Amino acid sequence: MSDPHTGPDSGKASGEAIRRHFGAKAGRYAELDVFSQEMFYQPLLEAAAPQPGERALDLACGTGLLALMLARAAGEVVGCDISTEMLERAAAAAAAAGVRNVTFVETEASSLPFEDEWFDLVTSRTAFHHFPDPQRALAEVVRVLKPGGRFVMEDIFGPDDAALSEAREEIEKALDPFHVRAYSITALRNMLGRAGLAVSHDSRPETARLPLEVILRLEEISDPAEQQRVVAVLRKNLGRDLAGFRVDDIDGRLSTKWETVIISATRE
Repeated sequence: MSDPHTGPDSGKASGEAIRRHFGAKAGRYAELDVFSQEMFYQPLLEAAAPQPGERALDLACGTGLLALMLARAAGEVVGCDISTEMLERAAAAAAAAGVRNVTFVETEASSLPFEDEWFDLVTSRTAFHHFPDPQRALAEVVRVLKPGGRFVMEDIFGPDDAALSEAREEIEKALDPFHVRAYSITALRNMLGRAGLAVSHDSRPETARLPLEVILRLEEISDPAEQQRVVAVLRKNLGRDLAGFRVDDIDGRLSTKWETVIISATRE
């Protein structure tokens, strides 16, 4: 495989707390169906449509499932993530599957160690809302994409309405201390446009329903006081449509419904 790692130095990691946070989650991501079953990745894969001979980058690849799926169709695939533990699991999964056209690189999304115009395709799944500087990350996506190259992202999204957005952010930050923002679909499309990406379409393909106990386990919220705080925030928003998110009480048990959006764009 060719070596694309001759671009600007990514520098010293500036997010050690973020690395530790997601490193601790690596095993849980691999265990939970919503993160480990290919069916949840299929809509993004179909939108990305990797082709034989293409170079593809999966940004914030986590435990590597999407990168491995891309590798079945593309020529060369790189998965990158900020978490060493996530990447170790990804590399182990590739070795176990006998996939040889994928490599994994530890780096931040805002400083990618790849040549300009190296990739035909960049993907990113459920990571954008964690980026401290999404516009800078998008600038890096544009830099490493060839002219006419494709960027396909999937993420949670928030409401356009300011009051509803505030309620959604309260929930997200109660669940995840490293959540930055659930951007509205309008805001996401505008950010991509400012970066030099021409958006072709968006779709809302996925709905995942997660019971409260699964969320608490995933987010490692074990302290009873913290759990009660999360429950209070969720109950305060019971039954509200928060544009891609809803809390319901099903037979006395709290359950959350999450939707995602897939946005496809091309480097201009």
